Amino acid sequence: MIRIHILLAALVLTLAAPPLSGQQPPSVSLEDALLRFAERNLELRLSRSLADQAAGLASQAEAFPNPSLNATHEPLSGDAGSYSETYLTASQRFEISGARSARSEAGERRSQAAAHQLRADSLRLAFDVKRAYVQALLAQERHAVTERIVEIFREAARSATERYESGDVSRYALQRIRVERARYETLLADADLGIGSAQRTLALLIAPAEGPARLAAAPLPTQTPTEVPEGTLNLTAVEGRAELAAARAAVDAEVAQARLTRAERIPDVTATAGFKRQSDGRRGAFLGLSLPVPLFDRGTGAVEAATAGLRAAEERLVLTRRQLENDVLRAIESYETFQRRSQLLSEDDMGDPDDLLDMALVAYAEGEMELVELLDAADALHEARTAELSLRAAFWTAYFDLERALGGFAVTPSQEGVQ
Repeated sequence: MIRIHILLAALVLTLAAPPLSGQQPPSVSLEDALLRFAERNLELRLSRSLADQAAGLASQAEAFPNPSLNATHEPLSGDAGSYSETYLTASQRFEISGARSARSEAGERRSQAAAHQLRADSLRLAFDVKRAYVQALLAQERHAVTERIVEIFREAARSATERYESGDVSRYALQRIRVERARYETLLADADLGIGSAQRTLALLIAPAEGPARLAAAPLPTQTPTEVPEGTLNLTAVEGRAELAAARAAVDAEVAQARLTRAERIPDVTATAGFKRQSDGRRGAFLGLSLPVPLFDRGTGAVEAATAGLRAAEERLVLTRRQLENDVLRAIESYETFQRRSQLLSEDDMGDPDDLLDMALVAYAEGEMELVELLDAADALHEARTAELSLRAAFWTAYFDLERALGGFAVTPSQEGVQ
């Protein structure tokens, strides 16, 4: 009976102990993780820079050509004496073909496409953060469960050794317990690696260039996600996806680019005005026009390329729509599947696995259960808790993926407080 009390006391200490040994990494909530991500994620910064670049190019496309100023002095000398001519010239190029308007529109459409792509990247990367957060939380919870069971098997192995030496248990039971302990020690080592990898992934996504190398995930406010607003689980969400808006803007940009290419086949007119002074005292103003002659280069290849670019953009738009429809349907099916599985699990009155283990401990303490049976109960607890945690993590991931696929819910994540 003394050994039994020692076993029970060790189990109580295990339940009260923190899940991880050593120094704990800083903990972060999901809301804080998303705030850090919005400020520090390098891929999101890159997407912002590309959007800013497109906006700058669009602004530049509206600019008029600069005038050109020129001053020339031509001294001449010979047998007849010296002579010189001085020119002051101003030139201005005029686009009479409408190229500037087309160039401005093409730049504006590309800027819009980049802005929509930024929003799409933001939603995609935010989902990556949420998925990494869920995986870190899952790894932490798995580690805690495995560590609890390992402590039971460690104490059981010590107790079984003593009882074997006293002749209370068979050699088979002793070997069985030792094998199970070795298996769970391996599982705990794997859980140590898993929790480190998951926490590093989370830290890399939200604070890649600064801060700790690992971040722990705080528990989510609720065990399962909130209900999805009614009327959102359909393909109409595709029309609001940023990727589709970016593809449409890209088509408009190619239309403007094709118009620009055709307009550039019409030569620009350059007007020149100036003042001339000669050393003999003669002086006067002059005017001139310059018009390139499209004799050799008529821009045929550029027009063909622009036409092909437009066709490619239109095909990309169709492809993007089909891909988004498939993405939305996949996300809806995945979410509904895990929702049903979660509901079935909650409706099945199978009891709390922790309660079953507690009952097994009591039965073992009262001599109604063998030690091997107690360890079977501990193994069943580990399997049940691991399956439950995996299902919950998959449900949260499917929920966040659905949110991304639908372009966000009617109720924002900050209002719900769980995303």
